[in-house]
Formats: sequence, C-alpha cells, structure tokens
Amino acid sequence: MLTALEAIRRIASYQRRTTFRRWLLRLGAVVLGGATLLAAAPASATTGGTEKGSSTCRSSADRTSTEPATTSGVQVLHNYRMSFATEMANAIRVSKDKLVPLLPEGYEPVPASEVGVGGENDGVLVIVNVCNENFSVDGTVAQPTSTVNIPSILVREPPDAAAAGLNIPGAFHIYPLAIYINDRAYADSLRSGGMPVQFIPHITHDRRINDAGVGELTVRVPARKNPFYSFNQGLGFSSTGRVDVVVWYEGDKGTAALNFRFDLAQEGLAQSVVFTKPGTKLNRLLTGGGLGAGPTDPNTGFESIRTPSISFQYPQGGSGSLILIKKPCDYGSKCMKQ
Repeated sequence: MLTALEAIRRIASYQRRTTFRRWLLRLGAVVLGGATLLAAAPASATTGGTEKGSSTCRSSADRTSTEPATTSGVQVLHNYRMSFATEMANAIRVSKDKLVPLLPEGYEPVPASEVGVGGENDGVLVIVNVCNENFSVDGTVAQPTSTVNIPSILVREPPDAAAAGLNIPGAFHIYPLAIYINDRAYADSLRSGGMPVQFIPHITHDRRINDAGVGELTVRVPARKNPFYSFNQGLGFSSTGRVDVVVWYEGDKGTAALNFRFDLAQEGLAQSVVFTKPGTKLNRLLTGGGLGAGPTDPNTGFESIRTPSISFQYPQGGSGSLILIKKPCDYGSKCMKQ
C-alpha cells in the first residue's frame, strides 16, 4: 500500500523534514500545464469507458514469497504481504475548514504549510493510489495484481498510536474518506475491522513509469458516488529510504489501524491532474484546492485540479497488518459492540 497511500510523510529528523519540504516547494513552484498533461494523456485517461478496468504495476512481476507480519499488544485481525508495489500520492492543498468536520475527535489535520504545499489554514487531502503484486491476506494470494485507492486526510499522529505500537518516527498517518479496492479478499478483510471499504472490480491503474521513476500513470476509479481519475507524470526517483504508513478509522467495532512497512522505498516527485465529477463530495472538497484549476475534460465533463504528488516504488514489497483497538465504555466515550 499505501501505500496506499502517497501521502505526505511527517519526517522525524530535521534534515529529512527540510529535504522533503524543499522537494515540495520546488514542485509547487512548477507550472504544471494541465492542458498539456491532458493532451498527452492516453485515451483511457480522458474517456468515460471504465467497464473493463485493468491494472498493471509494471511489465514483469517478481513473485517472491514473504512471511506475514505480526503485531503485539492489540488484537491483530489480519496480516498482509506483497512482493512488489508502487504508489502515487496526490498531495492536494485543501482548506482546513473543509477537512476538520470530516475528522472524528482526536484527529488533527497536518497544516499544509508544514509540508510546503499550502498555508497554515490549509490541510492536505491525499489520494493514495497503490498497485500491489502478489498481495496476500494471511498468507493467501487471491490475484496477481491488486489496486487500492484512498482519498484521505493527512493527520498528526493520534493519541492511540503509542498504545498500539504505531508511534513510528517519520510515519505517514492518514484518515480515509473512503477505500476503493479491486481485490475482494482484501476488501473483505478490511470490513472485518469496520473500515469504509468498497469493492470496485474495474479500477484502471495503467503505469508506464520506468525503474528510474520517469513516465506516466493513469488511474481511474469508477466509484458510484465519487468517481475520479488522474493523469500523473513521474519526474524520477531521487531518494531511497524506509516508508511507514498508518491508516486510522473510528468505526462501530473500535479504532482500526491498517499499517504497512516498506524497508526499501524509492521516492521522487510527480505532477498530476486529478479529475472529479461536478457536484460530488470529492469534487466539492477539491474545488479551489491544489495548485489551481486544471482543464475540464471535454469527453466526460469532469473538472480538474493540478497538484504536486510523490511517486514511490517498493522493489522488495512490504508487510502490514490490520489491528483493532477496543476501548472501555467509559462515560462519554463510544461503547464498542460486543
């Protein structure tokens, strides 16, 4: 995943924070040329047909097997592994006034000013677009390639992180608005923790980014209520390090945390145009955000915004788990269903 994902990471050390901010500031100053990007996009990026979505992480797959991850101190519902993964994280500036009402108590948006994509009164809406190879749920692989798309809010590390052992230096913490997956087994596993997941079999994830991080990615998610698609240009990988991602959600079953660790992560900048259907919830959130309005797709009527993004490649895959934290039914707190 989530990497899944391709969110803006809060970096633990000052040096990494400074470097990451400089990357985004440089990209934020680029004139993305949304019309040029749209003109360069293949037909799958600009037409309405999504009945036969397809997914490709790369041209050839490494089917290396790995052992499942474990987590102690909390209820572990499922363990996950993938042999290879890629991620494109659209980092979109959005007014905090739009984001705060979408977060439950205890979750705070990271100001966009801290990561160089906006002001103090802005937050960051991250659309994580992940492609996994040989993704396994509790050791079983359901299909060779699976995709995950998560419109989410970049948040500060919540109080529950320490108790769950997820107060990881430099980790991304995000709160999902929805989770779209084309892998039924993966979707069913997330439902066991109360995650807001939707199974969408015809997601398109057409990646033409080479091992150097240069190239194009077209993503199309035909979600019923909030369909969206994007055209992304990778500008090249320029850094290698570890990536940790935690997706939090407060549901009827408790506090769920979907976490992934990638020990080897190649990272680089990208520029993107994200299209949303006028009048939808996601469209209203993105309007006026990012680096400004992009073109309207003449084929679909979808509106767009331009935004900086971060491109990742995880050549050794990664591991993760879904955990559930059940809290006592103290006065004024949410009682978990038994």
